[in-house]
Amino acid sequence: MIPHSLPVQRAPLHVRKSVDLGDGLFVCGDHRDTASIQGALVSGRRAARAVVRRLAPSA
Repeated sequence: MIPHSLPVQRAPLHVRKSVDLGDGLFVCGDHRDTASIQGALVSGRRAARAVVRRLAPSA
């Protein structure tokens, strides 16, 4: 175990925080999903999809 390697997850646990902060600003990291490497990867994927949606021409 590596001390302080992951953010604290205090109760109540709120996972899936928004990655779109508005005004074209996006954020990702394990603090937006679960505090884990998997959470960081999932958050990155969600942020990438949000950016693609933002850049896609409206139909």
